[in-house]
Amino acid sequence: MYDLPPNWIQTGLAVFVGGVFLSWLVQWLAKSLNEGKHAWSRAVRQRMGVLPERRIGELRWVALTVLLALWPLLGYVLLRLWNLEELGHNFIDKLLDTGVKVGKTTTIVPGKVLFGLMSFLLLVTFTRWFKRKLERDWLPMTQMEPSVRMSVATLYGYVTFVIAVLVGLSFAGLDLSKIALVAGALSVGIGFGLQNIVNNFVSGLILLFERPVRVGDFIKVGSTEGYVRQIRIRSTELENDDRISVIVPNSSLLQAEVQNWNYRNSLGRAVIGINVAHGSDADVVRTMMLEVANAHPQVFKTGERGDIGGPSVVLKDITESSLRFEMGASVRNIHARGTVASDIRFELLRRIAAADPAVRFPQTSVWIHDADKASAEPGAEAQQPAGDSSTQEAPTPR
Repeated sequence: MYDLPPNWIQTGLAVFVGGVFLSWLVQWLAKSLNEGKHAWSRAVRQRMGVLPERRIGELRWVALTVLLALWPLLGYVLLRLWNLEELGHNFIDKLLDTGVKVGKTTTIVPGKVLFGLMSFLLLVTFTRWFKRKLERDWLPMTQMEPSVRMSVATLYGYVTFVIAVLVGLSFAGLDLSKIALVAGALSVGIGFGLQNIVNNFVSGLILLFERPVRVGDFIKVGSTEGYVRQIRIRSTELENDDRISVIVPNSSLLQAEVQNWNYRNSLGRAVIGINVAHGSDADVVRTMMLEVANAHPQVFKTGERGDIGGPSVVLKDITESSLRFEMGASVRNIHARGTVASDIRFELLRRIAAADPAVRFPQTSVWIHDADKASAEPGAEAQQPAGDSSTQEAPTPR
């Protein structure tokens, strides 16, 4: 029997209440940091480089680890307060050194496992913060392209995560050589089961090194198109014109046909077509379209660059109702080609209205033919307009 002090109940209750309060405090701090409702939490988030709307996923695991370390520590403090030093030393020895035997050969040391978990979480949290600082603050100060900066930051995140895993396993007391043997034995089975994930992971590494697709490029994969916003470990995030994020597996970007509008440069081409009526002056139409295109600041003028031609107009088609002209113009930024085409169309509307009757839009005439009236009037057949292809039907007997 152990000789407990007279106030052992009060002491135990006080330690328990203190443990409950500290547990609540840890959870409240984690929740406040995640939500950012208080001034101090917003200041800490800003110092960490966390965006206002982003949640810190690591805080949940950090809080759990602190709680796992807190209660064994309170148990040791309680044993000391109850004058049970020997029992407290045995408890600490089991927790941190000798551990608990599981089976005949396996020994688990809870303290080492907890320390390994804490080391892993702290390293992951630090490396993610460091990656954000690299990506947002330090790398933009260099002369690197945005896509290169993104590749460097992503590769840094991969490498440091692997290092954090190895450090955590080492501190947990696991023999890395045995882990390597087990991983080698299971690699074949895991390879078949996780074939798609491994394929996407390797494809992501190829995308980062070879860079056929870069952050900021506008690409089209199958029926999906949009701006590349982020290249992750398994997939790539695209954002379309409706600001909807589309997640594309990395393997699709290597196996399927990809149209990259920004692969070599940011230049583009705008195509504008108009229809005018027969009898319009074709030379006036051509001159008008070239003048409007050359007046736009985003369009390359004739002779401005030797490798890029100026605007050109062709008579695309002659139909029974109109003449169709089509103009192609090289623009300085492919993302602005829709705006450039719209500006040119607005100006062409104004100029065509001012140039009438030299240039006119096609007009459609509709003849309404009353078969009953035409058959009743003498000579109605002779008065029928030329080119009227409507058929006459015999009046229905009444």
